Amino acid sequence: MNVFAETERLLLREIDYVDEAALFELDSDPEVHRYVGNKPVQSIEQIQLVIGFIRQQYLDNGIGRWAVVEKKTTDLIGWAGLKLFKDQVNNHVDFYELGYRFMKKHWGKGFATEAAKASIDYGFNTLNAKELFA
Repeated sequence: MNVFAETERLLLREIDYVDEAALFELDSDPEVHRYVGNKPVQSIEQIQLVIGFIRQQYLDNGIGRWAVVEKKTTDLIGWAGLKLFKDQVNNHVDFYELGYRFMKKHWGKGFATEAAKASIDYGFNTLNAKELFA
């Protein structure tokens, strides 16, 4: 499994089907979706479709959201990373969006900031995508 970034406490790696139970726990929580603007998933099949979509982004764009794994426990605690938008969104085309989502029990620990910084570093230093950040 590809690890794209590593921080003091986290590994950021590809999302895969072995992550479906943890991703279901994450995305079925209404509190996690409170400000996202979409509804929590209702089934593991929905998560499998999401994983397939993300894995296709890796193939098509060379980038997609990553599983965030806490080194100390080896648990998947959320996802973070860059997503390439090729279609127009808010008057922008061909740009990377930084996103993240964490299980509620891991909120307030600085994991989102840590993962976001690693994702941005990857975008600038590995993808050399300076002109594509909107």
